[in-house]
Amino acid sequence: MKWTMYCNAFGFLLALASVLSAQSGSGLTALQIGSSSRATAMAEAATALIDDAASPFWNPAGLARLGRRQLHVTHNAWIQGVRHEALAVASSSRRWSWGVHALLTSVDDIEQRTIASEEPLSTFSSHTVALGMTLARSLGEKLSLGLNLRYLYEKIYTESANGYSVDFGAQYQTPLSGLRLGAAVQNLGSTSTLYLEKLNLPETMRIGAGYTIPLAEGASRLLLAADYVKVFDKDSYVNAGLEIWPLAILAMRAGYASNHSNRDLSMGFGLALNSLVMDYAYVPFKQGLGTTHQFSITFDF
Repeated sequence: MKWTMYCNAFGFLLALASVLSAQSGSGLTALQIGSSSRATAMAEAATALIDDAASPFWNPAGLARLGRRQLHVTHNAWIQGVRHEALAVASSSRRWSWGVHALLTSVDDIEQRTIASEEPLSTFSSHTVALGMTLARSLGEKLSLGLNLRYLYEKIYTESANGYSVDFGAQYQTPLSGLRLGAAVQNLGSTSTLYLEKLNLPETMRIGAGYTIPLAEGASRLLLAADYVKVFDKDSYVNAGLEIWPLAILAMRAGYASNHSNRDLSMGFGLALNSLVMDYAYVPFKQGLGTTHQFSITFDF
């Protein structure tokens, strides 16, 4: 009976993993859910452009360009009842930047059955937690490097596993004004087994470019971004996004993710009010999976 319950749980999580294009196994696929509504609205084309307290979720090197103290919070009402929360706090000196962050992903009401039936015997939950610290440094005016270290924890019903992961990243401001390049390797690490199930982290490589085009004097500008993303042992895909600031306080965003079987378009907007930025992202999924509504707040202090 207990074995059947875990099979049901892993079956549900494997279905989520296929949506995320993660590698085989059920391990920590929640690490691939986007944290930062700005990046999500631009189809997650964030490797080169990210430069705020949310940088650890995409490319830790972006934190080197922060230049101030900042708080970032994201709430993501993801598909199929999955809730994803992110919190990051970061600060900078002249050459070094550092920060801490936390991720929490919860899936409630996973149904327990021992035989095919209309009503489950009971329901239980799954939780994934990641707690991390980030260190980034600027090497001159052009190049920045970053490192994430994370403690990982996953629990399904009464069974749990823990482990660690490491991310590396770099960003480079090219001689061409407005063009920045970025690269990151994410989720290198290991975890313990979860009820005899080996958890494989979704090891990911990201290579991206971002190009900012001034449109007029002042804050009006257009940003174009593209990422090549490879989840090891899975297909690669290309994400492309744009952001336009028609006003100093308003950003409009859209993106397209190629080679995803369950999603492609994304969109959103941002409002910048002095030291406070509020962002929203909307992502419709295919195959009746629903839609994602993501909200972020970034605050300088």
